[in-house]
Amino acid sequence: MIWMLASTDKISTRQAVILFITAQGSAVIRIIPKYASETVGRAGWLAPLFSVLPLICLVYIMQSLFKKQKDAGLAGLYIKVFGNVVGRAILAFYLVWFMILTGLYIRYFAERLLSSLLPNTTPTFFYITMLTAVFYAVRGGIVNMARTVEFLFYLFFIVFLSLFLFSLPNVQLINLFPVIQFDIIPLTRTIKSLLGIWGYFSLVFFLGDKINDKEHIRRFGLQAVLFLTITGLMLLIQTIGVYGHTVIQRIPLPYFVSIKSISLLETIERIESVALAFWVFIDFTVISFFFYLAVSIIKFLFSLSEVKHFISPLILFAFIFAFYLGSNRLELEQFSDYIGLPINIFLCFIMPVALLAVGKIRKVV
Repeated sequence: MIWMLASTDKISTRQAVILFITAQGSAVIRIIPKYASETVGRAGWLAPLFSVLPLICLVYIMQSLFKKQKDAGLAGLYIKVFGNVVGRAILAFYLVWFMILTGLYIRYFAERLLSSLLPNTTPTFFYITMLTAVFYAVRGGIVNMARTVEFLFYLFFIVFLSLFLFSLPNVQLINLFPVIQFDIIPLTRTIKSLLGIWGYFSLVFFLGDKINDKEHIRRFGLQAVLFLTITGLMLLIQTIGVYGHTVIQRIPLPYFVSIKSISLLETIERIESVALAFWVFIDFTVISFFFYLAVSIIKFLFSLSEVKHFISPLILFAFIFAFYLGSNRLELEQFSDYIGLPINIFLCFIMPVALLAVGKIRKVV
């Protein structure tokens, strides 16, 4: 199997793609049901179908970037293509943004637990708990992290699929249909929200020097596109289909509200605690993911061979930054909608396109 080709200090492309799929899950579950409901209404469950083509294009872009540079990472390509000064300036911007996203995800993690499970707990407790786990994960290396995520990914999907099937009896077709031709234009507006998250696919290749067999980017990338499309449809059918778009767009955690409607054999309830536990896992994955990316960029910015001593300062920065990112959940959501998603699209889609174009002109890639 492909994953067996990885050396002791590298991961396979398959593991990298699984890491991406898991990392994007937190934002998709949090943002997409509410955004699709507000933008489209009952036809919002079709939103993933309208973002498939751009994501497929991104897969082919990444395959082209590493066709000749199989041992390189995205950071090294930026310096090689744009030159030392411009390339390092671009990487510095990526580094700042990754740290902002890290603080944002830590804050969302704490806000979710405060609103759903432990409302009387101080946020500092959640910050310290999560960052301590992330600290040891990052120090343990990307290989151990990727193997752990790969193992738990299948368990997570089983839970997700089971919760979807258990929710089907509560889905009402009137909440999903009719879908008319006038829904097409609003559906195209949902592309921004999904691409701002699915674009993380390109970011995983900042770890490119730690990824083997990059000739398989297209293969596993297209598999990821299919998986994300299907699970995205399932998520939106489960949320919009159960309560309707008018309710979903007004509540902060639509996915967990839909899960609360599940009752197995009229005896087993409160099953949302299982989903919450796995959401904590994907929060841990995405926060660790961006820490790995930040450490990788620091390595190239300062031409270092060892960067573990930067982990503690980055953890401290994320801890402090999480306090000042927003005063409440509304400000966090506004930051995500009006600043976070557009910058993600720029860095995850537009910059790789520019990298490929300039690289082709200079005959580097």
